[in-house]
Amino acid sequence: MNGFDMETLNESGYAPSEEVFRRLADNAAEVLYSMTFAGSVRMKFINSKAEELTGYAVEQILDDNPNWMDIVHNADRQRLMEHFNQCKNNAKPCELEYRLVAKNGAVREVLDRTQPIFNTRGEVMGIDGLILDVTERNRAQRELDRTQMILNIGKLSAGIAHEINTPIQFIGDNMRFLSDSFEHVIELLGVYKQIAESTAENDLSGECKNAAVEKIRAAEEQADLDFLTEEIPRAIEQSLDGIKRVLTIVSAMRDFSHIDERRMAPADLNKALKSTIVLLRNEIKYVADLNIELDENLPMVYCCVDDMNQVFLNILINAVHSITEAARDKGLITVKSRQIGKDVLFSISDTGTGIRPRIQNKIFDPFFTTRQAGKGTGQGLSLARSIVVEKHAGSLDFETQIGVGTTFTVRLPIEQNGQKRNG
Repeated sequence: MNGFDMETLNESGYAPSEEVFRRLADNAAEVLYSMTFAGSVRMKFINSKAEELTGYAVEQILDDNPNWMDIVHNADRQRLMEHFNQCKNNAKPCELEYRLVAKNGAVREVLDRTQPIFNTRGEVMGIDGLILDVTERNRAQRELDRTQMILNIGKLSAGIAHEINTPIQFIGDNMRFLSDSFEHVIELLGVYKQIAESTAENDLSGECKNAAVEKIRAAEEQADLDFLTEEIPRAIEQSLDGIKRVLTIVSAMRDFSHIDERRMAPADLNKALKSTIVLLRNEIKYVADLNIELDENLPMVYCCVDDMNQVFLNILINAVHSITEAARDKGLITVKSRQIGKDVLFSISDTGTGIRPRIQNKIFDPFFTTRQAGKGTGQGLSLARSIVVEKHAGSLDFETQIGVGTTFTVRLPIEQNGQKRNG
């Protein structure tokens, strides 16, 4: 079927022509094109929407002045060529997001959906494509992601404040103790100094020596020297531990909340997961015990680490809420990581309520939530899936059993197609 009633068209004297197809294509809201792989990638047809998108006239693009690949953002050209080769080799439709640099220098984000063209021998000779301008859509999504991140940080702020306040309090108590103790030590040193000066001027013997010894003992008792000898090192050790705890939290916050850094780069996702757990510690510790089993030999993963922080955070928060709703004794959250071939897997399990069968196909839907109004936006798992599947070509799956709990598994490729490698 070609979409035309040929008999009716012939009778009316109106036959399909290149002009008809051109008019239909130019009225489309998207860029339509046809490209061949003969020798090199060349545009054989493209509609006038391309000029609106890129600023280059259709004739220029068809004459390879510039070639379409020259309009593609330099950082995305390798990925696009791999995309074309994948479509050619697999002989199946595929799609890819990449960036174009318009004639005026503006960068546009596009979604390219391609369909292979076959010759009479069944070989792929080129592709037909449809290009959507998704710049505004992606900008809106990034704003939504940013808002969600800020909301998550806001939710964590009370717990983080508590986690910082506790060590700060005992550091303050220890500092006051050390300040008071220092006064006693100074007084005791004054007695030692006085006796030392007397000894230098006179030889102590008999009653003078006994008097000096008694004076030292009295000063040591007044200062409670045995107590100070035992407690001062302990106070210093506790304070150093408290400072280390605060620095750990601050470091975790810094690792987690790089809101404006959305770039892809090799990242230590074990470290990212540990940082997220540190920030959630106050939320978790009253609800569940933590069992952490991370593969310390896990390779660096090419990803946007800030996005992955969001994924881990949302799944962990979901686990805490599930255990809380179970209203049983203290639960257990188990976190694991491992490598399987060219992928890494992260699993987060909880001993919560489990997910009811009738809502299992809805939990990744935007704004779906089972919580009361004001208790959540319903964006957590939806955002997590979007980040893992759409941005990182991974998968986010779950296994659940009512009354037993749920395990979410994040699977990511270690390397992304067309990633920029250092060196």
